[in-house]
Amino acid sequence: MTRLCFYARLACIDSRGSQCLDRKLAKITIGFALQSAIPHWRDTEALLALYSDPNLEKARILHDELAVSRNHCDREVAIWLQGLHEHGPSELDIKALMATMREMESILYFLINQVGEAQREVNDWMNYIANSAESLADGFWIDAKIFLSHALEISQSMAIERLKSDLNLKRKLDILQRATAQYFAEIRTLPSKLAIPEDRLEVIMAVQKVLLDLMQAHYQGRHEENDEVLGIAIRRLNTTIRHLMTEDKEIETAKQEMQLISEYLNEKQNKIVDERRRELARECGERMEELAETRTP
Repeated sequence: MTRLCFYARLACIDSRGSQCLDRKLAKITIGFALQSAIPHWRDTEALLALYSDPNLEKARILHDELAVSRNHCDREVAIWLQGLHEHGPSELDIKALMATMREMESILYFLINQVGEAQREVNDWMNYIANSAESLADGFWIDAKIFLSHALEISQSMAIERLKSDLNLKRKLDILQRATAQYFAEIRTLPSKLAIPEDRLEVIMAVQKVLLDLMQAHYQGRHEENDEVLGIAIRRLNTTIRHLMTEDKEIETAKQEMQLISEYLNEKQNKIVDERRRELARECGERMEELAETRTP
Protein backbone atom coordinates (compact mmCIF):
# COMPACT_ATOMS: atom_id res chain seq x y z
CA MET A 1 0.00 0.00 0.00
CA THR A 2 1.26 3.49 -0.86
CA ARG A 3 0.96 6.07 1.88
CA LEU A 4 -0.59 9.36 0.87
CA CYS A 5 0.87 11.19 3.84
CA PHE A 6 2.99 8.89 6.00
CA TYR A 7 4.05 11.80 8.17
CA ALA A 8 0.44 12.48 9.21
CA ARG A 9 0.39 10.30 12.32
CA LEU A 10 -1.76 11.97 14.91
CA ALA A 11 -1.15 13.09 18.46
CA CYS A 12 -2.84 15.25 21.02
CA ILE A 13 -1.18 18.67 21.23
CA ASP A 14 -0.88 20.27 24.67
CA SER A 15 -3.43 23.10 24.69
CA ARG A 16 -1.10 25.02 26.99
CA GLY A 17 1.48 25.34 24.19
CA SER A 18 2.59 28.84 23.32
CA GLN A 19 0.81 30.91 20.69
CA CYS A 20 4.05 30.92 18.72
CA LEU A 21 4.08 27.12 18.66
CA ASP A 22 0.42 27.05 17.62
CA ARG A 23 1.08 29.53 14.81
CA LYS A 24 3.97 27.49 13.46
CA LEU A 25 1.92 24.31 13.56
CA ALA A 26 -0.99 26.11 11.85
CA LYS A 27 1.30 27.38 9.09
CA ILE A 28 2.68 23.89 8.45
CA THR A 29 -0.85 22.42 8.42
CA ILE A 30 -2.02 25.02 5.90
CA GLY A 31 1.14 24.24 3.92
CA PHE A 32 0.04 20.61 3.67
CA ALA A 33 -3.36 21.77 2.44
CA LEU A 34 -1.54 23.73 -0.27
CA GLN A 35 0.61 20.69 -1.11
CA SER A 36 -2.67 18.87 -1.71
CA ALA A 37 -4.34 21.66 -3.70
CA ILE A 38 -1.53 22.75 -6.04
CA PRO A 39 -1.01 19.47 -8.01
CA HIS A 40 -4.78 19.25 -8.62
CA TRP A 41 -4.94 22.81 -9.96
CA ARG A 42 -7.43 23.90 -7.31
CA ASP A 43 -7.99 27.59 -6.53
CA THR A 44 -5.26 28.40 -4.01
CA GLU A 45 -5.88 32.12 -3.47
CA ALA A 46 -7.63 31.70 -0.11
CA LEU A 47 -5.12 29.07 1.04
CA LEU A 48 -2.15 31.24 0.12
CA ALA A 49 -3.67 34.12 2.10
CA LEU A 50 -4.09 31.81 5.10
CA TYR A 51 -0.55 30.54 4.72
CA SER A 52 0.80 34.08 4.80
CA ASP A 53 -1.35 35.02 7.78
CA PRO A 54 -2.93 32.02 9.57
CA ASN A 55 -6.42 32.87 10.81
CA LEU A 56 -8.40 30.10 12.48
CA GLU A 57 -11.82 31.61 11.80
CA LYS A 58 -11.10 32.11 8.08
CA ALA A 59 -9.65 28.60 7.96
CA ARG A 60 -12.82 27.21 9.55
CA ILE A 61 -15.00 28.98 6.98
CA LEU A 62 -12.89 27.63 4.11
CA HIS A 63 -12.91 24.14 5.67
CA ASP A 64 -16.71 24.14 5.99
CA GLU A 65 -17.09 25.21 2.36
CA LEU A 66 -14.74 22.56 0.96
CA ALA A 67 -15.83 19.73 3.27
CA VAL A 68 -19.27 19.50 1.62
CA SER A 69 -17.90 19.47 -1.94
CA ARG A 70 -18.60 16.45 -4.13
CA ASN A 71 -15.06 16.77 -5.47
CA HIS A 72 -12.44 14.66 -3.69
CA CYS A 73 -9.67 17.23 -4.22
CA ASP A 74 -11.66 19.87 -2.35
CA ARG A 75 -12.45 17.44 0.46
CA GLU A 76 -8.78 16.48 0.77
CA VAL A 77 -7.87 20.12 1.38
CA ALA A 78 -10.65 20.28 3.99
CA ILE A 79 -9.25 17.18 5.70
CA TRP A 80 -5.95 18.98 6.20
CA LEU A 81 -7.63 22.17 7.40
CA GLN A 82 -9.61 20.15 9.95
CA GLY A 83 -6.34 19.74 11.85
CA LEU A 84 -6.46 23.43 12.78
CA HIS A 85 -9.57 23.02 14.90
CA GLU A 86 -9.84 21.41 18.29
CA HIS A 87 -11.98 18.29 18.53
CA GLY A 88 -12.86 16.40 21.65
CA PRO A 89 -12.31 12.65 21.93
CA SER A 90 -14.13 10.75 19.20
CA GLU A 91 -16.68 8.13 20.24
CA LEU A 92 -16.12 6.21 17.03
CA ASP A 93 -15.60 2.47 17.52
CA ILE A 94 -12.61 2.16 15.20
CA LYS A 95 -12.32 -1.63 15.47
CA ALA A 96 -15.98 -2.09 14.53
CA LEU A 97 -15.62 0.33 11.61
CA MET A 98 -12.52 -1.50 10.37
CA ALA A 99 -14.39 -4.81 10.50
CA THR A 100 -17.33 -3.53 8.43
CA MET A 101 -14.98 -1.89 5.93
CA ARG A 102 -13.16 -5.17 5.45
CA GLU A 103 -16.50 -6.86 4.85
CA MET A 104 -17.20 -4.28 2.16
CA GLU A 105 -13.79 -4.96 0.64
CA SER A 106 -14.76 -8.62 0.24
CA ILE A 107 -18.15 -7.76 -1.27
CA LEU A 108 -16.55 -5.41 -3.80
CA TYR A 109 -13.97 -8.07 -4.67
CA PHE A 110 -16.67 -10.56 -5.60
CA LEU A 111 -18.56 -7.83 -7.48
CA ILE A 112 -15.66 -7.05 -9.84
CA ASN A 113 -16.42 -9.90 -12.24
CA GLN A 114 -20.08 -8.82 -12.48
CA VAL A 115 -19.60 -5.23 -13.65
CA GLY A 116 -18.13 -5.54 -17.14
CA GLU A 117 -16.36 -2.38 -18.29
CA ALA A 118 -16.55 -0.82 -14.80
CA GLN A 119 -14.11 -3.36 -13.34
CA ARG A 120 -11.39 -0.74 -12.90
CA GLU A 121 -13.69 1.62 -10.96
CA VAL A 122 -14.95 -1.14 -8.67
CA ASN A 123 -11.39 -2.38 -8.15
CA ASP A 124 -10.24 1.15 -7.21
CA TRP A 125 -13.24 1.54 -4.89
CA MET A 126 -12.27 -1.72 -3.18
CA ASN A 127 -8.60 -0.73 -2.88
CA TYR A 128 -9.39 2.65 -1.34
CA ILE A 129 -11.67 0.98 1.22
CA ALA A 130 -8.94 -1.56 2.03
CA ASN A 131 -6.23 1.11 2.32
CA SER A 132 -8.42 3.24 4.56
CA ALA A 133 -9.05 0.32 6.90
CA GLU A 134 -5.33 -0.46 7.00
CA SER A 135 -4.54 3.18 7.76
CA LEU A 136 -7.01 3.13 10.64
CA ALA A 137 -5.31 0.03 12.02
CA ASP A 138 -1.91 1.76 11.85
CA GLY A 139 -3.14 5.00 13.42
CA PHE A 140 -2.78 7.11 10.29
CA TRP A 141 -6.13 8.85 10.51
CA ILE A 142 -5.50 11.55 7.91
CA ASP A 143 -4.51 8.85 5.43
CA ALA A 144 -7.67 6.92 6.29
CA LYS A 145 -9.86 9.98 5.64
CA ILE A 146 -8.19 10.73 2.32
CA PHE A 147 -8.51 7.14 1.10
CA LEU A 148 -12.19 7.09 2.07
CA SER A 149 -12.80 10.39 0.29
CA HIS A 150 -11.36 8.78 -2.85
CA ALA A 151 -13.64 5.78 -2.33
CA LEU A 152 -16.65 8.06 -1.92
CA GLU A 153 -15.91 9.89 -5.17
CA ILE A 154 -15.58 6.66 -7.14
CA SER A 155 -18.75 5.24 -5.56
CA GLN A 156 -20.67 8.27 -6.86
CA SER A 157 -19.08 8.28 -10.33
CA MET A 158 -21.04 7.95 -13.57
CA ALA A 159 -19.35 4.60 -14.27
CA ILE A 160 -20.93 3.20 -11.11
CA GLU A 161 -24.28 4.92 -11.67
CA ARG A 162 -24.57 3.40 -15.14
CA LEU A 163 -24.33 -0.07 -13.60
CA LYS A 164 -27.67 0.52 -11.88
CA SER A 165 -29.50 -0.14 -15.15
CA ASP A 166 -29.10 -3.77 -14.06
CA LEU A 167 -31.68 -4.10 -11.30
CA ASN A 168 -29.80 -6.96 -9.66
CA LEU A 169 -26.73 -4.74 -9.32
CA LYS A 170 -28.69 -1.63 -8.36
CA ARG A 171 -29.74 -2.95 -4.97
CA LYS A 172 -26.19 -4.01 -4.07
CA LEU A 173 -24.65 -0.77 -5.31
CA ASP A 174 -27.18 1.41 -3.46
CA ILE A 175 -26.26 -0.34 -0.21
CA LEU A 176 -22.52 -0.05 -0.87
CA GLN A 177 -22.78 3.62 -1.83
CA ARG A 178 -24.73 4.47 1.33
CA ALA A 179 -22.26 2.52 3.45
CA THR A 180 -19.26 4.31 1.91
CA ALA A 181 -20.86 7.70 2.58
CA GLN A 182 -21.63 6.65 6.15
CA TYR A 183 -18.07 5.45 6.76
CA PHE A 184 -16.70 8.76 5.51
CA ALA A 185 -19.09 10.75 7.70
CA GLU A 186 -18.04 8.69 10.73
CA ILE A 187 -14.31 8.82 10.10
CA ARG A 188 -14.40 12.60 9.75
CA THR A 189 -15.18 12.81 13.47
CA LEU A 190 -11.62 11.66 14.25
CA PRO A 191 -9.16 14.45 15.16
CA SER A 192 -6.52 15.49 12.66
CA LYS A 193 -3.80 17.22 14.65
CA LEU A 194 -0.31 16.67 13.28
CA ALA A 195 2.42 15.25 15.49
CA ILE A 196 5.59 17.24 14.88
CA PRO A 197 8.66 17.34 17.17
CA GLU A 198 8.70 20.87 18.55
CA ASP A 199 12.41 21.35 17.93
CA ARG A 200 11.90 20.69 14.21
CA LEU A 201 9.06 23.12 13.50
CA GLU A 202 11.32 25.90 12.20
CA VAL A 203 13.28 23.74 9.78
CA ILE A 204 10.11 22.00 8.53
CA MET A 205 8.54 25.40 7.85
CA ALA A 206 11.62 26.48 5.89
CA VAL A 207 11.83 23.26 3.82
CA GLN A 208 8.09 23.34 3.17
CA LYS A 209 8.33 26.94 1.91
CA VAL A 210 10.97 25.86 -0.63
CA LEU A 211 8.75 22.94 -1.62
CA LEU A 212 5.68 25.16 -2.10
CA ASP A 213 7.65 27.67 -4.19
CA LEU A 214 8.83 24.88 -6.49
CA MET A 215 5.36 23.30 -6.66
CA GLN A 216 3.73 26.56 -7.72
CA ALA A 217 6.30 27.00 -10.48
CA HIS A 218 6.09 23.35 -11.59
CA TYR A 219 2.30 23.04 -11.76
CA GLN A 220 1.39 26.49 -13.05
CA GLY A 221 1.65 27.60 -16.66
CA ARG A 222 3.01 25.69 -19.63
CA HIS A 223 5.13 22.64 -18.89
CA GLU A 224 8.45 22.10 -20.64
CA GLU A 225 10.13 18.76 -21.25
CA ASN A 226 12.80 19.63 -18.69
CA ASP A 227 10.24 20.33 -15.94
CA GLU A 228 11.18 16.95 -14.50
CA VAL A 229 14.12 18.70 -12.83
CA LEU A 230 11.65 20.50 -10.57
CA GLY A 231 9.48 17.38 -10.28
CA ILE A 232 12.38 15.32 -8.93
CA ALA A 233 13.33 18.08 -6.49
CA ILE A 234 9.72 18.22 -5.27
CA ARG A 235 9.64 14.47 -4.60
CA ARG A 236 12.95 14.63 -2.72
CA LEU A 237 11.74 17.57 -0.62
CA ASN A 238 8.65 15.57 0.32
CA THR A 239 10.94 12.78 1.52
CA THR A 240 12.96 15.27 3.58
CA ILE A 241 9.81 16.56 5.28
CA ARG A 242 8.70 13.00 6.05
CA HIS A 243 12.02 12.33 7.76
CA LEU A 244 11.89 15.58 9.72
CA MET A 245 8.40 14.73 10.98
CA THR A 246 9.38 11.25 12.09
CA GLU A 247 10.80 11.57 15.58
CA ASP A 248 12.92 8.43 15.43
CA LYS A 249 14.69 9.67 12.27
CA GLU A 250 17.95 11.50 12.95
CA ILE A 251 17.82 15.13 11.88
CA GLU A 252 21.28 14.72 10.36
CA THR A 253 19.78 12.28 7.83
CA ALA A 254 17.37 15.00 6.72
CA LYS A 255 20.24 17.50 6.54
CA GLN A 256 22.16 15.17 4.24
CA GLU A 257 19.07 15.04 2.02
CA MET A 258 18.90 18.84 2.03
CA GLN A 259 22.52 19.05 0.90
CA LEU A 260 21.90 16.52 -1.88
CA ILE A 261 18.83 18.48 -3.05
CA SER A 262 20.90 21.67 -3.09
CA GLU A 263 23.60 19.97 -5.17
CA TYR A 264 21.00 18.50 -7.52
CA LEU A 265 19.35 21.88 -8.18
CA ASN A 266 22.70 23.58 -8.67
CA GLU A 267 23.83 20.87 -11.09
CA LYS A 268 20.61 20.62 -13.12
CA GLN A 269 19.40 24.24 -13.18
CA ASN A 270 21.03 24.94 -16.55
CA LYS A 271 18.80 22.29 -18.14
CA ILE A 272 15.72 24.39 -17.31
CA VAL A 273 14.79 26.46 -20.39
CA ASP A 274 12.37 28.86 -18.69
CA GLU A 275 14.43 31.70 -17.21
CA ARG A 276 12.12 32.34 -14.25
CA ARG A 277 12.06 28.68 -13.25
CA ARG A 278 15.81 28.38 -13.73
CA GLU A 279 16.39 31.34 -11.40
CA LEU A 280 13.97 29.86 -8.87
CA ALA A 281 15.87 26.54 -8.96
CA ARG A 282 19.14 28.39 -8.31
CA GLU A 283 17.63 30.34 -5.42
CA CYS A 284 16.02 27.23 -3.87
CA GLY A 285 19.32 25.37 -4.16
CA GLU A 286 21.00 28.13 -2.17
CA ARG A 287 18.24 28.09 0.45
CA MET A 288 18.56 24.34 0.88
CA GLU A 289 22.33 24.59 1.24
CA GLU A 290 21.88 27.22 3.94
CA LEU A 291 19.38 25.01 5.79
CA ALA A 292 21.71 22.01 5.55
CA GLU A 293 24.48 24.03 7.17
CA THR A 294 22.34 25.59 9.91
CA ARG A 295 23.10 24.38 13.41
CA THR A 296 20.27 22.53 15.14
CA PRO A 297 19.61 22.18 18.89
